[in-house]
Amino acid sequence: MTQPSRARANRTLVATLLSALLLLVSACGMDAQTTQPYTPAEGVNADAGPAGKAVQVRNLMILSREDGTGYLSASIVAQDRDAMTAVSGHPFALDGTAGTPFTVTLPDPVGLSEDALVVLTDRSLIELKSPELVVGTDAELTLTFSTAGELTIRVPIVDADQPDYASITPSPTPSS
Repeated sequence: MTQPSRARANRTLVATLLSALLLLVSACGMDAQTTQPYTPAEGVNADAGPAGKAVQVRNLMILSREDGTGYLSASIVAQDRDAMTAVSGHPFALDGTAGTPFTVTLPDPVGLSEDALVVLTDRSLIELKSPELVVGTDAELTLTFSTAGELTIRVPIVDADQPDYASITPSPTPSS
């Protein structure tokens, strides 16, 4: 191989390697979709309270089988002993305005032990009622904790007849 053809081959090889490297690096980005956090569920996630005493609320949503009524669904873990003592809020009407405030039936405070998972649909259900509570819309909820304080967040109202939620039913009312 002569000197000029060897130099040409080296330039071609370097150009090919640089092109491949440029193509490979161009796919890297600081804001790639795969680096974005997301909730792989229908509900929303939020934390309430200060570090060390925070309450983590995961997959929070309202499940509904009929317009006007629904129940709260979420998984909750507290970093310290706490209790959810109240739920309040309102749905948003179809036109986006705030609807009638919820009438909430909270059978008893939801006790939270340190680092123990509490699934709200595994206990007596927390029922919410409002004329504007309609599947497919949103609601603003305020959860009140005895130590962590209040958490106000917008949550979806989800169809409880979907297969994932079909087994969740209200507990029977105790007879007197």
